[in-house]
Amino acid sequence: MWMAAIVISGERVSRRSLDPAPEDPADLAVWYAGNLDRTLAVLRVADPDALTWTFSSTGDRRVNWWCRRLAIEVAIHRWDAQHALAAESKQRPAPLDGDVARAGIEEFVVEFLPGLVAQEGVEGLAGTFHLHATDEPVEWWIDLDAGGSMLPLHAKADTAISGTRSDLLLWLTNRRPLDTIEASGNRQVLDHWHQLRR
Repeated sequence: MWMAAIVISGERVSRRSLDPAPEDPADLAVWYAGNLDRTLAVLRVADPDALTWTFSSTGDRRVNWWCRRLAIEVAIHRWDAQHALAAESKQRPAPLDGDVARAGIEEFVVEFLPGLVAQEGVEGLAGTFHLHATDEPVEWWIDLDAGGSMLPLHAKADTAISGTRSDLLLWLTNRRPLDTIEASGNRQVLDHWHQLRR
């Protein structure tokens, strides 16, 4: 609902100005699905390059920023919901779609990681690390000493981390334990990563 209102107006919208969620939990699923359908309809007809308000830390003010944000947000919280039910259903959550997970990794590293690393009280996160996807030929080099910025060139990293795109994004966002990825090199980064919460 909030995303749709922003894209329609092109301006920042206060969430308090929108209709609140229903108080009865039994009504939440229908309310959520209806708002998701309306938001998707708005995004389908909007010009992806049109300017609108976003909270992008890089200054990206295009509607397309919200298209990516919605896809990643829904995918991750779908995984969260399935994970929460896993003890009862005895079924592991389905992995994230690989393309969405790739977009999520890039968004996390570019948009959110610099701010997370700069938070007061974050300690022990230093050096470079290399993320390597095992389900697609794609890699990322990140320099934590430069505020978590992405390195443009292939280089030897202090810490190397490998996994599917889904597992990499879920680990980056503190949703999966270390045993879901392969790591080598300086493990200090891995031991301190849990400090980064968003």
